[in-house]
Amino acid sequence: MADLLDFGSTPLLSLLPAAIAARLSAAASVVEYDDGETIHSRGDVKPGLSIIRSGAVRFANPGADGSYVTTSVLGEGHCFGEATLFARLPRAYDAIAVGETVIEQIAKPRFDRIFNEESDLARALVIAVTRRLYSVLDFLEDIRRLPLDIRTAKLIAGMEQSARQEGAVECSQSDLAFTLGVSRVSIGKALARLQDEGLITLGYGRIAVQDRKSLHDWVAARLPVEPLMRGE
Repeated sequence: MADLLDFGSTPLLSLLPAAIAARLSAAASVVEYDDGETIHSRGDVKPGLSIIRSGAVRFANPGADGSYVTTSVLGEGHCFGEATLFARLPRAYDAIAVGETVIEQIAKPRFDRIFNEESDLARALVIAVTRRLYSVLDFLEDIRRLPLDIRTAKLIAGMEQSARQEGAVECSQSDLAFTLGVSRVSIGKALARLQDEGLITLGYGRIAVQDRKSLHDWVAARLPVEPLMRGE
């Protein structure tokens, strides 16, 4: 599954030297979760770093109407739990497995030992967290200034870039609605407009991007200012 909100971020494991990734893995407890199983709950305070080895994790909280509001979905190689380690903050969201998911849980004492000995780990975490923060700020700015159809197209374009299969985004309309903070009806209308433009084709739990360049050009032509270029 492609990441939703965090398509602009970078998986921690892709930034680490193999030796450090192996050291983290050796220090971890491996936990397997079934689809829909809770990994941790909002307010939990136990510190530790979690690395997604396979599957995906949805971060969400109950809305005022009792429904779950998805903030983001992270995939393989991403990490979470940094706030518990470095700021001693409680978990801000429920973390829920999407499909069968394997997590490596690294307790704070073991993490601290590796962190203090491996400067490359600190550097990789700074890069990963900074890029994630950048994508969140960019997302919030889009909410303030862009119509829903453009926000939807921009989100799909970013997801397609990080998807396993080029031209295909594995994502339901409900997931998009939750992520963008709108109703299922509203997102359906926005997707229908994009399909009418010939930019996407809707399927069951899947969105096909007809042409990556055309989609990006369509979004760029409708942005108020030239978008910032993300570094490699």
